[in-house]
Order: sequence, then structure tokens, then C-alpha cells
Amino acid sequence: MILVVLPAYNEQDAIAPLIEQIRSVARKRFIEPVKIIVVDDGSTDETAARVRALEDESTLLVQHPQNRGLGEAVKTGLLRALDMAAEDDIIVTMDADNTHPPGLLPRMIATLEGGNDVVIASRYQPGARVVGLSHFREFLSAGMRWLFQILLPIRGVRDYSCGYRAYQAKILRRAFDRWGNDFISHSGFSCMVDILLKLNRLGAIITEAPLVLHYENKRGKSKMNVSRTIRETLRLAWRERLQRNREQKSG
Repeated sequence: MILVVLPAYNEQDAIAPLIEQIRSVARKRFIEPVKIIVVDDGSTDETAARVRALEDESTLLVQHPQNRGLGEAVKTGLLRALDMAAEDDIIVTMDADNTHPPGLLPRMIATLEGGNDVVIASRYQPGARVVGLSHFREFLSAGMRWLFQILLPIRGVRDYSCGYRAYQAKILRRAFDRWGNDFISHSGFSCMVDILLKLNRLGAIITEAPLVLHYENKRGKSKMNVSRTIRETLRLAWRERLQRNREQKSG
């Protein structure tokens, strides 16, 4: 089974088209059943109602009564997916704003089945493109990429922060078994970096697939607090670097 987790906050215009696109790709390309898990993170618009109108055996709505942040929404979705998943199932996370193309799912899943534990939809692989993103946001993303590649390199990884990923269920289960709720300890957008660094410490085999990011499909304002995300990510990088230095000295 393939389980797709969509953390959503005020995505009433994007969520229904995205669900329909995932279903369409699943019908055309997948043999295995697909389950879509939407985590409504305390939305104040019609996000939950739009999902509820489409809810069936393939789509599940989970709601937070209040907004708790991306990290908590991802954690809720992954734990719910793991409750349903067998060891050889695949769990996917995507942004719910319809900027991540579901058509990339078959390639990511095939790459997982080639022996990888994690596949990241990457903006920095040959063939990738970013459409509609501001130059400032592109500069910020590129700067974070170089920071992590210099300070905290992970073999096979260029894009540390993209939320579009496919995971073997068994590697996520190992991570939650080791860290419990602290596996995802950041509530903001830096949670995606946190997940990746911890999976790397478990020895996960990680690779990437080129992403065409359609930011022009995004409706409404970005949910990212840029200054807060920069601060959290820098703290995370510094803490992880110190941890690696301690491990190298003790080893």
C-alpha cells in the first residue's frame, strides 16, 4: 500500500484539486492501493469541509482542533500512516498547496523499490525546475542547501528541506522506535531538515528525484515565517554539527 500524507493549513482552494490529481495518478499508474491522509492543522477556512466532501475508503481526514505547526501535522500524519502500514509499504509526504506534482510519485516509488530508504523530490537535480518562486526565496533555499552540504553533508542529498518525499515505512518505524515523539522535535518548516538528519543517523539510504516545483499553482500567502525558519534551521544545524563532532571524538 502507498500512503500519502498531506499536512494542510488553510488550503481550501488547493486541497480538493490535489486529492483528485493523486487519485488520477493512482488509477493510471499504480497497482497497489493508495490511501490519502489529510491532516487539517486547525484550519480556519473550508479545508476540512472540502476534504470531507471527498472522503471515502481512499481518503481519511484527521483534524487538529488548533493550529500546531507543520512539524506536529507531519508527525500526526506519519504516525497515523504507520498505524495502517505494513513493513514493505511506502509513505509519502507532500505539501497540500498543489505545488508538488503527483505525476512524480511513480518515479519516486520505483526509486525506493530499487533499494533506497528515502527519496526526496529535489530542486537541485538535473532536470529540476522551480516555476513562480520569488528570487529571494530561491536565494534563501540555495543558501540553506550550501550551508548543509558544507556543515552536515549527507550522501546523495542536495535538497534538505523539500517536504515532498517517499519513505519506506520500516525506516520511519525504526526512527519513531528510537526517538519517540522527539523524532520530529521542530514545529516549524525546519522539521523536514530534522527528519532527514535523524534518518541519516540511522544509516538510511537516501537519494533524490528531480522536481519541477510549480509555485505558480499556490493560492494565497505562504505559511512560512521566513525569519523564524532561518533561526530554527541555523540552531538545528549548529546542534547537529556539535553532535557529530562529539561522536567523532568519542569514536
